Amino acid sequence: MKKPHKYLLLATCSLLLLAAGCQVPPPATGPAAPAQTTSGYPVTIQNYDAGGHPISTTYTQPPSRVVVTHPGATELLLELGLENHILASVAPYGPPLKRLAGKYANLPLTKALYAPSQEELVLMQPDLIIGWSHHFDVGGFGDVTAWKKRNVATYIVPSTLPSATPTVEGTVYPFIDDMGKLFGIADQTTDYIHHLQQRMAWVKDRAAKVRQKKTVIILQSHGNGRFTLYGNNYLISQLVADAGGINLCTSSASLVGAETVLSYQPDIIIFIPVNLSLTEELRDEAAIAQLTAIYELRHMNAIEQRSIIPLSFFTVNNAGIRTVDTVEYLNHTLYP
Repeated sequence: MKKPHKYLLLATCSLLLLAAGCQVPPPATGPAAPAQTTSGYPVTIQNYDAGGHPISTTYTQPPSRVVVTHPGATELLLELGLENHILASVAPYGPPLKRLAGKYANLPLTKALYAPSQEELVLMQPDLIIGWSHHFDVGGFGDVTAWKKRNVATYIVPSTLPSATPTVEGTVYPFIDDMGKLFGIADQTTDYIHHLQQRMAWVKDRAAKVRQKKTVIILQSHGNGRFTLYGNNYLISQLVADAGGINLCTSSASLVGAETVLSYQPDIIIFIPVNLSLTEELRDEAAIAQLTAIYELRHMNAIEQRSIIPLSFFTVNNAGIRTVDTVEYLNHTLYP
């Protein structure tokens, strides 16, 4: 999951995020207390700046005023029972997982829908910001070093880094591991990762036994004849490979027209439909109907044969606890 093409970003913002927001808890007032060392600390976490250059941050205690601007990261923190550490989150990209919906609903949301402004972040006085890599460029929140000078730590979700081919092993597991170390729950996250690894090993073994692998494209609709094809710079492409599929699009994600989509003839289309609701998941039947109604694509073999696997935008761009679920689902759907 990488930095979206600028037009993809604008389209996604306008289509997926509705007016929402509430007051965040007031920032601490008065002089800052001297830093105190908590048991198990200090701990040093290596992360990155927006360009992918390594940045190390040392923590003397668990962060307690965390602003999360990647909903997949919010779901992960909620799954790990860290909701009391979250100062605010952006709105989800659709319904959260059912087991986390109540927790997400209780979180304060940032006033800005897709990502808060630098001014809003400064006023909230967080001690840690977790987000996409592109949030920390000059046009977003500002460089991570500027936040470090304000004594605010930053953490970029690894799968969103540029110039990389993200994998579960290289991005998702390290992300979970970092959160365990950062919040002092390493034993819990080690067990959690081990469980995910066992599930992934099983599904990869099943995929390896497939003799004739199916080809796919991962297609997102923005309406008005504009689409995104997800390439191998997004984690979802690797999830398809782990599930035993072959993504025909190997270039970076970009905003394209129907003629580009028609240049591919996959066995199956993994389709991310337009869904304006943050509270209800679009049913598979409705998503498939949305794709089959696109006149320009009507003669693609996969569409004529209804060989379509709908996935929500939130699932495709999660990079957290939905990852292995998605691989298992794709494997069983590609090869029943």
